[in-house]
Amino acid sequence: MSEGGQLVHLRPEHLSRLMEIERRSFASPWREGDFLYWFGFTEALRLGWAEGDGLIAYALGFSGDESFHLTNLAVDPERRRRGVAWTLLHRVLRRAADHGATKCTLEVRAANDEALRLYARAGFRQTGRRAGYYEDPPDDGVTMEIEIL
Repeated sequence: MSEGGQLVHLRPEHLSRLMEIERRSFASPWREGDFLYWFGFTEALRLGWAEGDGLIAYALGFSGDESFHLTNLAVDPERRRRGVAWTLLHRVLRRAADHGATKCTLEVRAANDEALRLYARAGFRQTGRRAGYYEDPPDDGVTMEIEIL
């Protein structure tokens, strides 16, 4: 588990660091406008993980009825393999449950073996596959789900 960090609520002043982590983490990164939308989306969960020198990871998602959908989870590539993603994922699931969610869903690239292992280890199960879900580069999306009570 990651030690020495803290959970933070993402705010617009985190935008430049969010963009940096996003660009370093994904082949098709979100644009600034995508993140700005999330800051105005009242149903969104916007959490980050910060250590001494600032934000090193973030997670975004939203609730609908009794379900929570995790849309993004990213850790600065230089800070990976230290338990940050694991810690942040469990904090997100706890927050979702605190707000009435009984399950969490997500999509992940079929080629993202590291993320697939993380989610499977956390208890997510594969519920489907979306052919051609991702465009750049082309890849299928794997849908996953976990019950959170």
